[in-house]
Amino acid sequence: MRKYGYILILILIFAILQPTLLFSLGISVYVPDVVAVIVAAQAFTRSYRLGASVAVIAGLLVDLLAPNEGLLGVSSLAYLVVAVVIHKYVRAPHDSPWKPVLAAAAAPALTVMIRAVVLLLTNQPAAFTQLPVYLGSQLISGLVFAAFLVPIIDLLDRPLYRDSLPLRVSA
Repeated sequence: MRKYGYILILILIFAILQPTLLFSLGISVYVPDVVAVIVAAQAFTRSYRLGASVAVIAGLLVDLLAPNEGLLGVSSLAYLVVAVVIHKYVRAPHDSPWKPVLAAAAAPALTVMIRAVVLLLTNQPAAFTQLPVYLGSQLISGLVFAAFLVPIIDLLDRPLYRDSLPLRVSA
């Protein structure tokens, strides 16, 4: 796990930046979930345990650092579902470099839907009238961030694997 420290650093940076910087800019309703993109990009690796570990740690960090009154562990659950779905349906090697980018781009919208279901099941107050707009903004921002983060994470991961193993994104 020590060789994946850069993923934890990326998650920590974006888990801190999301609630602080973006809320202070006045766009708190449409804050992109960049951590979901990082979790999805890491879920392409061959280790199922690594993807699940990154998802749970990222979710706990987001829940602890974000200034919301929600339930602790909701983000962990959402990121874990994202990691499981991505790992199951978007496996390496890929025939197209766009497949992992598009899957990672959908991750923020999937986390929003999971959080909405959890809020609905636990009778927490939520603004379900803005859900379609919020899902659309998460898809757009997820695509923008995934276009940059997935290739960067892939380049950082390539030296960590032997040459005989298939790469996550093949051109």
